Amino acid sequence: MIRLPKDVAEAIEGGATLVVPSRQRSETLRLAYAARAIGKQARVWQSPDVLPLDAWKMREIERHAAAGASLPRLITHAEEWLLWRQATAQLTRDLDLVAPGPLADALRRASRLAQEFRIDLTRLQDAGGSETRLLVTAFRAVTDRLRALSASTAAQVGQQVPCLGGGRHVVFAGFSLVSPELRTLLANRERQGCTSLVRAVPAASAETRIVHASDSTDELERIAEWCRQRLESAPGARLLVQLPGAPEAREQLATLIRQNIDARSAVLGDIVRAESEGLAAIEGGLPLSRAPLVAHALQALQWLDAGSEFEEFSAWLCGPHWALTDADRARIDLWLRDQVSLEIEPQALLRAVDAMHPRTPPAARALAAQVSAALEELPSGPLSPRQWSERFDAALSALQWPGARPLDSNEEQTRARFTELLDDFGQLAAVVGTISRKDAVQWLRELATRTSFRPASGDALVTVTPQLIDPIAQYDAIWVAGLHADAWPAPAQPDPFLPVSLQVDAGIPAATSEGRAAEARALLAAWQASTSDLVLSTPLRAEDVQLSPSPFLSAFPQAETPAATCEARTIWLPLRVRREALTESVDDSAGVPWVLSQPLPSGTRSVELQNLCPFRAYAEMRLGSSELDLPEPGVPPDVRGMLLHAALERLWRELRDSSALSSQSSASLDALIATCVEAAANEIMGRTSEGRTSAQQRECRRAVRLIRALCDLERRRPPFRVREAELKRTLHLAGALLNVRIDRLDELSVGGLAILDYKSGRPTPGDWYSERPSHPQLLSYLAAVGDDAVAMATVSVTAREVRFDGVALDSTLLPKVRGVELLPPEPGGQQVPASDVGAQRAASWSHWQREWRARVEGLAADFVAGRAAVDPRPKACEWCQVVGICRISDESASAVEENIDE
Repeated sequence: MIRLPKDVAEAIEGGATLVVPSRQRSETLRLAYAARAIGKQARVWQSPDVLPLDAWKMREIERHAAAGASLPRLITHAEEWLLWRQATAQLTRDLDLVAPGPLADALRRASRLAQEFRIDLTRLQDAGGSETRLLVTAFRAVTDRLRALSASTAAQVGQQVPCLGGGRHVVFAGFSLVSPELRTLLANRERQGCTSLVRAVPAASAETRIVHASDSTDELERIAEWCRQRLESAPGARLLVQLPGAPEAREQLATLIRQNIDARSAVLGDIVRAESEGLAAIEGGLPLSRAPLVAHALQALQWLDAGSEFEEFSAWLCGPHWALTDADRARIDLWLRDQVSLEIEPQALLRAVDAMHPRTPPAARALAAQVSAALEELPSGPLSPRQWSERFDAALSALQWPGARPLDSNEEQTRARFTELLDDFGQLAAVVGTISRKDAVQWLRELATRTSFRPASGDALVTVTPQLIDPIAQYDAIWVAGLHADAWPAPAQPDPFLPVSLQVDAGIPAATSEGRAAEARALLAAWQASTSDLVLSTPLRAEDVQLSPSPFLSAFPQAETPAATCEARTIWLPLRVRREALTESVDDSAGVPWVLSQPLPSGTRSVELQNLCPFRAYAEMRLGSSELDLPEPGVPPDVRGMLLHAALERLWRELRDSSALSSQSSASLDALIATCVEAAANEIMGRTSEGRTSAQQRECRRAVRLIRALCDLERRRPPFRVREAELKRTLHLAGALLNVRIDRLDELSVGGLAILDYKSGRPTPGDWYSERPSHPQLLSYLAAVGDDAVAMATVSVTAREVRFDGVALDSTLLPKVRGVELLPPEPGGQQVPASDVGAQRAASWSHWQREWRARVEGLAADFVAGRAAVDPRPKACEWCQVVGICRISDESASAVEENIDE
């Protein structure tokens, strides 16, 4: 268990108040005191009076005010933040690149530092540069506002109380440096006969060892393995890990610790517990705005105020904190993708629901009703912060936040903290009058971002803290990480808003390297006094940068790696589960065979995807894993393609052959094309020209231009007749039925048929003779048409080019389409006379027709058999839609490289 030092325990039991630097330390010491009481078989005990310094000051000031002392009103932290933010915004209103929120926080910290070390800001107007002048001006503006409000901060009021804390003995613990402000407070108490004590760090007693890790990831894994070994040898142990840096590293470490302790095995004692019971806890927490429950609420208010991009709206809609079911919200999401543009506002959602009535999904109408009710709670005019606080709560209730799912303990705590935040926001009414809805939403988000929160986790086995601190309490073992030379001692970082010379004279530790070194020595002594087993570690590399260990580590012996006995060098779960003997060997390249009584899905799409990559074909066609369409500007590509296909079908049903095309004058052809495009648009877009959007009207004009360019190209072809447009046929392949739809089938004047396939998207160069041809759908059409076919080609109809690309019996049959590749003479076979090129071409064409059918048969057979190997064609991964579940990276590095666009 976490233990209280003897002197601290005796002081608390003697009725003293214990003041510590942070809320996290106060919570830890309360837990330690409770553990001590339980160890003494106590069933009831007096709660210890342990508070962080700021909270203690505020409590004692409120006690003096309640006793009748004439003191100014104490301003809350939220109110003080707003005053600094308003002053900063006013002073930097002409500087577009300045973010007032972060700058206000920096100025406020500088002001607090000056007050703590007795630097008089009122005398610094001409003592520094522009940064100092900005600080002094903002400080004066805030001071004037406080005076107008008859209010003050706890730090300022505390100086007016002769004996802050009263006659009760006060112990200050964990303060490595006694600042001038704290020294003045102690002196005032002493003059009034009040006793105080600044606790000195006890003598060191820890065995100290050094660990050199190859990099930060290796360091985290060594820590996790060390935790496992310590907890297995001592199940009741309590460990502290100090890990400064990015919060993501602490989250990863906590996950590593949980994963490295296998709760399913016969683990000793109380380390067999669920994650929610506190195996590993992170002190300090993350910004409240990052908690999923609060992030959902803030996103709701943001969207109700100003809308958002559809992707953000979709992510919010698919979150868990709704009363609507997951399936209903998924249906709404899919439906809206066809109804709205890149951005979606509340009114756009309501209009879409009304416009499609009665075809609107019932779930969408239910959502619209909630949104409408929420909007009624959010007027467009200005209100006071208190009124906005109440309106925000009502709007979220109208959206039925936080949803129908029962909340767990952590979520309930998060919800309670957000309710407190709304109350804090309402208290801003004492500082500011009325504000707009936009400002209210923005300020609430900023308050949530600067409010750290983590649900209470109780007595965790492993505590991870982001700060290098004096633990005060006693732990069974402590690990301090990240102690390379650039981090510990920390480099000198004078505050940029205060003159450096004044900071040095005042003795601010961060202003000089000597002060930082003194901080480091004090911390080292505190760590050694707080445990019997201390491990100090440093990574030797950060990406491509080599790091040196802190010079303070040279005095201690290097420990053997705590991970030396770990079976797997890597304990990060995603890599562990891929290890041999830990996972069952499964042949996941074969899926469920296709039911032959049903046609292959999506026509030739099944063999086309099987050719691109068998796994993609299985994932899309069998598992339904496909990328969701997103609203985009203009007309969606599928609508663009359908418009061209429908217009060309109408055009050729009207013209029928090349002679009719040639007989058209330029004006009459333009009119005919425009008529066909208009009729196709009425069918595809579902509205007349008057009701179309500007983007749809532009697309119709574009289609007219492209079709005219295609007609100009086809006028140069040898004579032909369009036998069929949008021809449907059924093809038998590998025992299954394949339904095909051929865009166009032309009869050529020289005999035979030409198969044409329109393409309105990115053209793909033809590759007809490899083992995996580029256009298997054309090969399927060829097999369906039979021996009468003598040419096949894709017809690209795009703004970049209008062209034919394919292969034919002879290069004269279609514009710029090459003739079939001639076969070399077969040894011992019947030789075709060299002069008879036509016979050579006919023999080669017949040969390749058989080869192409065989390849389509093979693709269909693989699809029917359920073969799903990860085997993409080169560059096939560029446009793949199932990358989220693909195993391409498991194959090899070269497999990935082959499918990256160089």
